[in-house]
Amino acid sequence: MHRLFLKIFFWYWLTAWGMIAIVLLGGRLTGMRQVSAPNMYATVAPILAEEAVKAYESGGPEAFARFSQSSNGHRNEWQLFLLDGFYKDVLSRPLSEDGLRVAHAAKDGELVVFRAHIAAYKFVSSSGHPYILMLFLKSDLRRIGEMVWGEGLPFSISLIILVTLLCLGLAYHIASPIHSIQSTARRVAQGDLKARVPSSVSRRFDELAALAKDFDSMVGRLDSLIQAQKKLLNSVSHELRSPLARINLSLGLLRNGASADSDDLFQRLDRDIERIDLLMGQLLTLSRLEAGFSSGERQDVNFAQLVEEVAADANFEAQALGKSVSVQTTDSAVLRDADPHALRSACENIIRNAVRFTPPGSDVEIVLEVDRTAPEPLALLSVRDHGPGVPEESLQAIFQPFYRISGDGQATGGNGLGLAIASEAIRLNRGTIRAENLQPAGLQIIIRLPVACDPASQGDALSKPELSTPL
Repeated sequence: MHRLFLKIFFWYWLTAWGMIAIVLLGGRLTGMRQVSAPNMYATVAPILAEEAVKAYESGGPEAFARFSQSSNGHRNEWQLFLLDGFYKDVLSRPLSEDGLRVAHAAKDGELVVFRAHIAAYKFVSSSGHPYILMLFLKSDLRRIGEMVWGEGLPFSISLIILVTLLCLGLAYHIASPIHSIQSTARRVAQGDLKARVPSSVSRRFDELAALAKDFDSMVGRLDSLIQAQKKLLNSVSHELRSPLARINLSLGLLRNGASADSDDLFQRLDRDIERIDLLMGQLLTLSRLEAGFSSGERQDVNFAQLVEEVAADANFEAQALGKSVSVQTTDSAVLRDADPHALRSACENIIRNAVRFTPPGSDVEIVLEVDRTAPEPLALLSVRDHGPGVPEESLQAIFQPFYRISGDGQATGGNGLGLAIASEAIRLNRGTIRAENLQPAGLQIIIRLPVACDPASQGDALSKPELSTPL
């Protein structure tokens, strides 16, 4: 906003001063023009010329020189020349090219001015001799400088203040609504679909007001579409869970009267039902996180303790598969105003995904540390497996819902929702997540989350019991 504001301000400010300079100086500093009565100079010119010629004809060049000195006074603002009929100065002083051009342009009884600092008046004296009275003023720029910084200083200051205030007002009038629209767009990008441009922008009756109304209409439409999608997803999930419950009940009844040959069929049905139920639960969780809804329990979370609890549960499951999970925490990382359920869900999905892909006999390595060198302290959680990794072009895509990698060395389990849920949960807690391949093998997931920097608050959070129920 400030860059746009300064650009608009300086462009209008320079433009305004340029126009003022053109209006005030353009006509004065360029071209030759004729000046006639009732202009003061046109009225004074004949009188001054008559006195100058009278002094010259009565006393010669010396008398004219005295007259020129006395008329100029002590300020020495101009210089008088008296030219005869041959355009020669009576005091034998040289004339510039501009002076000769003005002298030749003068006509009987007319005052001609060139660039506001050379004036010529041609007349015939009572003795019948033609003369041209030339007046050379100071450099016009010098006169303007004296006018601006001398007697006209209060006027100059007032003009500067007026032009500056007008340009400031105009720049603010244009940049302020753009800043409001930009701020609203950032809130929408962060998931706040209820954000709207302030009503003061919509009441401007200009193109920016139309842009604000169109932006609000777009966000409202997106909000309604997302809400409709969420309702549909919730409805589908609940509708599927109801028949699943009835199937479970039916299976229990059938199992009581089934033969031993039917055990394998019932086990398959149990696994399929469990898989569908897990999928519905994950879909509901992902839908809630994508909509920006937390569990409602915002609190200071001891992230180190949470990670250790999740790692212990994962290690218990991994040992049954001939694998293990090790965890190393070097700092107590306290997350302020965080959602513990979302964080636990993210850690569980990432660690269990690593356990799934790491080969038997290997170890899933978890490291948590705090980076206090950044402008804002960050908790850095890395989870590494020793599996085949993922193609480089898929490092971002694995955080998308239902994205699964097929190929040699890739596990076939999972439904492609675990990392998507983790990504949304981390985003909900103002963090970032990314994946990278390691050498010679393995995939590493890195999470960055802002932590509290107050040691006292960390001590309080350490004493709080953390929820241990998975999301």
